[in-house]
Amino acid sequence: MLIKNGYQGKSLWFHLGISLFRFGFAFTLTVLVAVPLGLWMGMNETVKAVLDPPIEISRPMPKLALLPLLIIWFGIGEVAKVAIIVLALFPILSISAMQAVRGVGQRKVQAAMALGASRSMIFRRVIFPASLPGIFTSIRVSIGIGVTMLVGAEMIATSAGIAFMAMSASDFLLTNVVIVGALIMASLGYTLDLCARALENHIVHWGGKEG
Repeated sequence: MLIKNGYQGKSLWFHLGISLFRFGFAFTLTVLVAVPLGLWMGMNETVKAVLDPPIEISRPMPKLALLPLLIIWFGIGEVAKVAIIVLALFPILSISAMQAVRGVGQRKVQAAMALGASRSMIFRRVIFPASLPGIFTSIRVSIGIGVTMLVGAEMIATSAGIAFMAMSASDFLLTNVVIVGALIMASLGYTLDLCARALENHIVHWGGKEG
């Protein structure tokens, strides 16, 4: 419990745990949905024609501007905060996965077909591995954007989280708590980026990592 100059707040670890849960759930959900959808769009022109326009239209929209609407629909619970992160990351991950597939060299696909590989085998052995570098790049970019969305959501509609802790402390002029909150959010983004980079180096281990 943090108590100083009339300010009372829950422990730092409590707020950090809440923030990690929100980000982790939203980020994992987005990756599990957006990346497979982007791969499908990259391999199927019909799916791309149907889904690409609405995704492209939503991409430049400032997502934090939608937060008041999400609060009206879902209240100030966890759904609104998870939704704002998902909405921000979904276009980035899906479009990047689609472009990664479309960037795969056709000679690789044709060579696999000439050797008698089925469509599923071509996807597993050629297209998906060649798309992984682009997918991991979008994941790393999305981490920073997701943390930004998390901070914005916690400052507007919540009663817990690192950003909420810092904002509440600012009302009592507790500069040290505000600085600690900012450093924690920066460290969170940097640590998650390091984890994504390490995972990429482990999975995409072939020489050159060519697409």
